[in-house]
Amino acid sequence: MVFTEPKNMPERFYRADLHIHSVLSPCAERDMLPHCIILEALEKHLDIIAITDHNSCENVQVTISLGEQFGIWVIPGMEVETREEIHFLTFFPSYQKIFSFYQVLQQFFQPIPLDENLWGEEWVINVAGQIVEKKKELLTFPLSLTVEELYQLVVIQDGVIIPSHVDRSAYSIIGVLGFLPPYPPFPVLEISSATSTSNARSKLKLDDYRLVRFSDAHVLPQVGLVYTEFRMNRPCWAEFKKAIYHMDGRDFFPKE
Repeated sequence: MVFTEPKNMPERFYRADLHIHSVLSPCAERDMLPHCIILEALEKHLDIIAITDHNSCENVQVTISLGEQFGIWVIPGMEVETREEIHFLTFFPSYQKIFSFYQVLQQFFQPIPLDENLWGEEWVINVAGQIVEKKKELLTFPLSLTVEELYQLVVIQDGVIIPSHVDRSAYSIIGVLGFLPPYPPFPVLEISSATSTSNARSKLKLDDYRLVRFSDAHVLPQVGLVYTEFRMNRPCWAEFKKAIYHMDGRDFFPKE
């Protein structure tokens, strides 16, 4: 059989770092302000980014607005921790969709007072770069929902869900469960910046899975150091989903 490329194969590649933590994550440095992240992304020649704070999207809208000003597409995102202590990257087509998802998640939160001396602070930022809220409850904590329940909630909002840093021993689906379950069917897995895709495939036997690599940046210099290139006609949600599901010549290529 001779493989022929689709006639409408896109020629443009977009550089994307879709795993970045802002100052809303207590583990991120305090210079991870939305406008600083956007400027760092410009310097690193990124076309697409996502702010993926722990269990919250409250710095997403301001980053979307700043991205529109500077020509960077910001995909609404969040890193969610399930009851099993597994992290997942979740992405949505609009701020309205991720906010609806966030509202549903509220029922799974366990109110734990934030010890700023132990965990750090959690800041919500406005478009002027000012702190508009300091969170009083810890966001970096497992929600009381299962992997399957999270998967269904993301799919209902037309979102995309990707298991985070599956090569790590902690907070990863393989590290916690010891294997990749056949259900739910994840289209893509994320490999951490510490591991190459070839090593991950060999070590974890991932030959049947498609892999992305992002920075998981918690400090500004990490933004864009690891990225994945997406082959699409233009930066939009429809093209992004086609690339994730490898449709119509859309694709992605993790950079080592």
